[in-house]
Amino acid sequence: MNNLFSKVGRFKMSFFDGILEIFGFIALISLWVMTYKFQHIGAELVSEDFSFFQTPNEFWASKMTYTVPTIATVLYVGLTVYNLRPQLGDYPVQVSSEKSAQLSEINKRLWRWLKFNLLLIFIVIEYFSFHTGSNAGTGISPAFIYVFPVLLFGPVVFFFIEFSKSQLE
Repeated sequence: MNNLFSKVGRFKMSFFDGILEIFGFIALISLWVMTYKFQHIGAELVSEDFSFFQTPNEFWASKMTYTVPTIATVLYVGLTVYNLRPQLGDYPVQVSSEKSAQLSEINKRLWRWLKFNLLLIFIVIEYFSFHTGSNAGTGISPAFIYVFPVLLFGPVVFFFIEFSKSQLE
């Protein structure tokens, strides 16, 4: 079981990274399923002659609803393709080949986490958009004012610290 995710294709990946990739894919599928479900619930709630300007809080039921998962899918695929090739950057200091591989692995993990966290943010936005549009909620909770930056910048700070530690070795 240890080596189940050790190699995906020709790319090495830890078990935890493999689990994170699976969760990211599940999150993307969940976003599409949730959007499809909300779209059909919305079609029953909104009248045929609805107009954005007449009922602005019902706008979620239009075909625009599919833009959120479409953008999330493009972002997911783009970050996955970007993360497939090795990221060997121009470092301001001389870097040995083993350290370069370690720094590339840190970079890949950062992008994996950001990809997963961005999908979570899209899911939250879609969920609260539906509930606000159907008058079943009051919008995104104020607590998410703190959650969104932590989801976005938490991995950046953590992996910057990891990157810095590897530079000091």
